[in-house]
Amino acid sequence: MASTLALDIGGTKIAYGIIPDDNPFEIEAEGRVPSQPPGSTIADQCELAVKEALARASEPPTRVGIGAPGVVLAPQGEIVYNGATIPGWSGTNLTEIVHRHIKAPVACHNDVRIWAWGEHHLGAGQRLTGRVLYVSLGTGIGGAVIDDGELIDGPTGSAGEFSDLVAADCRGLADRVENIASGPSLARYYEVLSANPDAGRIPWTDPSEAAIELREVLACYEAGDELARTVIEGNLFGLGAMLGPLASAFDVSGIVLGGGVSGIGSVITEPIKRGIRERALRPNKDIPVLTSALRGNAPLVAAAAYARAQA
Repeated sequence: MASTLALDIGGTKIAYGIIPDDNPFEIEAEGRVPSQPPGSTIADQCELAVKEALARASEPPTRVGIGAPGVVLAPQGEIVYNGATIPGWSGTNLTEIVHRHIKAPVACHNDVRIWAWGEHHLGAGQRLTGRVLYVSLGTGIGGAVIDDGELIDGPTGSAGEFSDLVAADCRGLADRVENIASGPSLARYYEVLSANPDAGRIPWTDPSEAAIELREVLACYEAGDELARTVIEGNLFGLGAMLGPLASAFDVSGIVLGGGVSGIGSVITEPIKRGIRERALRPNKDIPVLTSALRGNAPLVAAAAYARAQA
């Protein structure tokens, strides 16, 4: 039976599983390994994940699909850029790692682009045609543009890297959008402004060093805390106000919001939608803004869908 070995590589864990072609939402031989344990590199752990998955598979997979952090040359899977949280990742070739253990075809892409592909073909994107903007809010902010069912790509693999686009925060100060609207950034804003309401620009810090989590800020919001409301609604409106003109510039037929932060619900998505509606050009104000329909093991399901189409 044809199947795909799917891997979802993150900064803390690497998940793997086998997805049969005849049931694209079923995951067999599922497991995970830590990404960066002491004494090992993330590339070493990728190799370990492949070996574990193959050992647990009932038969060799037909192909391999991988979603990975950083800027990825697709579909071969060469990492050409990585952030500070994954040292030494740039220069890794994922196809080479896989082919040390199985010679099946391999298709790799950035993890958010992989999610967008799966969402478009198996999730909320099935309701949309033409050009669609996908935005993922989590520990960071990433995205993708799909046009007529295909990812917009380019020579460097950076298409969809939205994190450094500029937006206004709740005070009207401009900053890179990931600095103001990612989960850790929303928490950091509340923490800093609670201590110093007159603070200037609030710089990005490593999310692992955060003293407060977004869930705590949301609890304050639900309890009627005015600062929590200002930060959540103001910063996320700023994200939407950036996406609105982007939607007009690309003349998209819809926007899909995903990632763990978007999945929290309307407290997150409504300010974004309001920003989109207020700042998009008039012909684009009523475009659909949907939330991800894929849940749970979406990264593995999406990686398998991408590999079935590309490998």
